[in-house]
Amino acid sequence: MMQHIIKGGFVNLSGMGALAASLACVCQPAFAQETRNGEAPQREVSRDRPAVPGDGEAEPEAGAIIVTGSLIRGLPREYMASPVFTRDRIDINRSGAGSTAEFLLTIPQNFTGDLSEFATTGAGIGSPLGDATTYNQFDGFAGFALRGLASDATLTLLNGRRMPSVGMTESPTVSVLPSMLIERIDIIPDGASATYGADAVAGVVNIVTRKPKQGLEVEIRNAMTTETGKTSLQASALAGHSWSSGSIYGMAMYQKRAPFTRDPVRVSDEYLQIDELPDELLTGFYAGGQQSFGDFTYSLDASYFERERRSQQRYLDEPQYNRRFHTGTSGYSFYNNLHWQGRGLTAIDLYVDYGRNDTNSDSRRATGSPSFRNYSNTLFVAELHGQTQLFRLPAGPVIAAAGAQYRAETLWTDARIFFNRSGGSRKTKSVFGEVNVPLVGVDQAVPLVRSLTLSAAGRYEDLGFDTAFSPKLGLRWQVDRSIALRGTYARSFLVPRFRSTIGIAEQVSIGLYPYKFLDPALQNPALPAGQTLVMYRAGANPALKTQNADTFTIGADLTPAFIPGLTIKADYYRIKITGRVGKPTPDDSLSVADLQIFNTRNPSMAQLQAVLGNPDVFRRFAEVPGYNGGELTFFDNAGQVPTSLLSQIQLIADIRSQNFAIESTDGIDLDLDYKTRLFGGTASFTLSGQYILNLALKAGGATAISRLDGYAKPADLRFNGTIAWGRNGFSIGSMINYVDGFVDDRAGQPRRRVGSFTTASLFASFDLGRLSRASWLRDTTLELVVANVFDRVQPRIVDGVVGYDPYNNPPNPRTVAVTLSKRFGGP
Repeated sequence: MMQHIIKGGFVNLSGMGALAASLACVCQPAFAQETRNGEAPQREVSRDRPAVPGDGEAEPEAGAIIVTGSLIRGLPREYMASPVFTRDRIDINRSGAGSTAEFLLTIPQNFTGDLSEFATTGAGIGSPLGDATTYNQFDGFAGFALRGLASDATLTLLNGRRMPSVGMTESPTVSVLPSMLIERIDIIPDGASATYGADAVAGVVNIVTRKPKQGLEVEIRNAMTTETGKTSLQASALAGHSWSSGSIYGMAMYQKRAPFTRDPVRVSDEYLQIDELPDELLTGFYAGGQQSFGDFTYSLDASYFERERRSQQRYLDEPQYNRRFHTGTSGYSFYNNLHWQGRGLTAIDLYVDYGRNDTNSDSRRATGSPSFRNYSNTLFVAELHGQTQLFRLPAGPVIAAAGAQYRAETLWTDARIFFNRSGGSRKTKSVFGEVNVPLVGVDQAVPLVRSLTLSAAGRYEDLGFDTAFSPKLGLRWQVDRSIALRGTYARSFLVPRFRSTIGIAEQVSIGLYPYKFLDPALQNPALPAGQTLVMYRAGANPALKTQNADTFTIGADLTPAFIPGLTIKADYYRIKITGRVGKPTPDDSLSVADLQIFNTRNPSMAQLQAVLGNPDVFRRFAEVPGYNGGELTFFDNAGQVPTSLLSQIQLIADIRSQNFAIESTDGIDLDLDYKTRLFGGTASFTLSGQYILNLALKAGGATAISRLDGYAKPADLRFNGTIAWGRNGFSIGSMINYVDGFVDDRAGQPRRRVGSFTTASLFASFDLGRLSRASWLRDTTLELVVANVFDRVQPRIVDGVVGYDPYNNPPNPRTVAVTLSKRFGGP
């Protein structure tokens, strides 16, 4: 759908690109003298000699974040072969997003289909994995899901460490992280199980938090939706203090969002009104510190939060079906690290982490009893790893890191409809290693090879129910000062979710169905030709195995000397996941050849009794002509099913969750950043986008089904761009988001074209101390942001719960926000 870039309202970004090109031609480059807001000088990496780890550098700071995507502390990012996209606090503020969850929607590589605050129904997700959305549709936990894949294929980290899952999503959520706490978000959309373990298939997202060393910062943000006049309030205070051998920091925050509700929408001949942005209250406390004892440093980070969320569905014609939803969540985490720093890059780290989240959900109708569900998720991680320089090559030092990890995850629930037990646990043991080898360095003067670096990593995990080994190779080739080429190959894996292994309790049904592979010689003469008596098994499957993925990425980094200040990153990626967990449909299980490996033909009586007697079975029933008058009959236990009925069964069809699907995708990334001097200040232009070429799911030997460009499916093309100018404490600009259109091809609906959606925010920032020269306004900043400044409304769809596709185009009413921040003390 590339042709829709120029149509569908994308001309705004085209204009921004033209402006950036003109700036490159007419303006003097001096971007390195100011920050993105035109405030202060920033350090520029030398173009003559790239940084070399351990080459006269200071030892890495204890407790410093390891470069996302590598186990090696102190490794320069220019040694990385994987693509890295970074978004920081400035990006969050300029977007006009009222929360971290809202900001995620501006990242082109992210699709929040099954992990979104704003997707209000799980219908039509278009994949066997789509039931994930059903568990989250009113709990509204937001998180990352890169490359259009489900959230289970993306690993989200906090300061390089795993986060506990929340609720039935079985994924971490960013809904409880205030944006003021975030320093930056590193996104590596590349296979990384060799480094981080399970689930890092589509990539890794590392959220790096702020840990001030000195001073106090207070921030208040008030926002109003122009359509309804409803307001939202955020207030936070972040403080830090340091001494010669350590430091501490702490933050307290309060966030209250008023609900946003539009006019009712006609859905299936009824008028439905729903809270598109539910009422939400979030409070949290975050603290930590570190203390050095000679060569040892101990650090601790801790957090506690509480979140309350309320929403309503109103049926104007049938108010007896009105529903109210409430979700309360609280959680805490402790991250401990003991670091020993040897000479140079030699170091050893011991990590011990624990976190727990508790979720209470209830839904109430106007009549009838309420429904309650409670969940608890815990995560314990103990890890020991070290690194050192092995030896030195002419191009530089060879650095290696290795370690071991123990991880325990649990999920508890009293929602018996989902589980026939109280929950489950998973314990994982792993060993891992990484080596970085500089093959060619700048001092060797090799033509067309300024530097060449090889990286290799591997990880072995014992998951209890299965084992997995994940290798990864990366190569980065710096051709000259302006061009770098890189590529990676990785074997990654993800584990089945608890709900797929011990989730929906098993039920057994017996019925008469046509079976494509029935041997005519075994045809029961009492039954119609081609039909046989089938015992179906449905529900979760504890025998599931890991899902394996091959990922490949190749890309280039361009910093052309003839346009100083311009950086371009471009990548092509390909992912193929085999053994993807899904549920065969009843019809496919009897007609698709590749699915017959899950079925049992001509089962023995012992096999039939074993299925019926499984303690996880909560329901047994039969609907068979000639038995009990063809009436639907339920059996309380296995012994009640008569042998005369069992003896006629010729097939056990297993339609529980199975490792039978293949999911594949490939696409292109683009990231552009340009800075230059203009009118005495700094002008900047950024553009980030993803174009998905293919995203398909193939079940067994069936035809591959596209999961791209449809209702509740990822849009093939997404862009985010920013243009800004700043000088002497003042900056102004705009951020634009574009989501391509699609064809609504849901079953039972006529095919309809749904247009693209473009929104823009305007922002202005004032350093009141610099602008007024008043001492009492020193370190005081005022920011004004208007999100969706033109009040664009999402393209309409027919029979959608909110009248549009909230997965691709979530609620985004025009909102005017004012933020005032004040810093006391500190640098």
